[in-house]
Amino acid sequence: MDLLSDTPPWLRWAYPRIYAGSVRFLPATWGWTYHLLDHSWLFRLYQPWRRRWNQAMTRRFARRLAEERPDVIVTTHFFPTDVLATLRRAGRLPARFVVVIPDLFPHRLWLASEADAVAVASEQTRRTCEQRGLLAERLHVCGVPVELRFSSPVDRPALRRQLGLDPSRATLLLASGGMGYGPLETLVRRLLRVELSVASRLQLLVVCGHHDALVQRLSRRCADGPFPVRVFGFVETMPELMQASDLLVTKAGGITIMEALTVGLPMVLCGTIPGQESFNAEYVVAHGAAVDAAHPAEAVATVLQLLGHPQRLEAMRHAAKSLSRPHAADDIVTLITQTEVTS
Repeated sequence: MDLLSDTPPWLRWAYPRIYAGSVRFLPATWGWTYHLLDHSWLFRLYQPWRRRWNQAMTRRFARRLAEERPDVIVTTHFFPTDVLATLRRAGRLPARFVVVIPDLFPHRLWLASEADAVAVASEQTRRTCEQRGLLAERLHVCGVPVELRFSSPVDRPALRRQLGLDPSRATLLLASGGMGYGPLETLVRRLLRVELSVASRLQLLVVCGHHDALVQRLSRRCADGPFPVRVFGFVETMPELMQASDLLVTKAGGITIMEALTVGLPMVLCGTIPGQESFNAEYVVAHGAAVDAAHPAEAVATVLQLLGHPQRLEAMRHAAKSLSRPHAADDIVTLITQTEVTS
């Protein structure tokens, strides 16, 4: 269920556009707001008003729940999490209530003490949730669910040939997330200017998400480049593209990072959105699975350095694998089926 489908039409239209516009055009303001709203003193001030607002916007959703009477409800976004917590507090939610937090950092907007169980991404996430008041017995470290295809064993040379790639070249994957934001075009331009000795050993996969205009621009720019480049829009083959690659350059989106960890794919992070993505970046960098780059020039220099040091890349692969939880989806389903109503 999309909670927004049961809200007023103007909110349904504005909600995703406000977020997309903020992270695209005002990322610093977005990051500042994200951190400010996570302060405990401010959260205590605005949370009662937030709950009243959310209740007013989701009356139709509350009626729908009362009519359908589900046995268990699982939320994967903080908006429905707060709505359901309010219903539980009012005695209007007899169903089991499970929260799955897909971010590595649990912003206070996520924290619902009324939930019967909360699935978190890491032990570090669990500790933060407990420090912020959630009961330890309701917190479960499951990881973030990704498709099983990401953990399937593959023959990399055969997969590269299947994808039309040269098995002998270093394969670099650039991904921008579903909305196609970030410095992807600048990264590609800089990579196209690398020395011929490097270009002769390189090939590029570029995934632009839903940004169709970017796909067209990069396809034209790369047509006569110094090395093979394949440009994609939104794809359903990300498991295969990651498994065929030696290194991923991306922003620090939570799902993308978890997919890369499952594959054991080292990362160079660039264009990270301040806020939740900055915490994701800190986590994987601290554990040796990624390198953070402040701008595209630094990212390209880091890529060339890593490709020239296979031992370091191998160490990053092992670090990434050690952080992965490929069976997170199964573990969450088990948690859902075994959870009892506790409050």
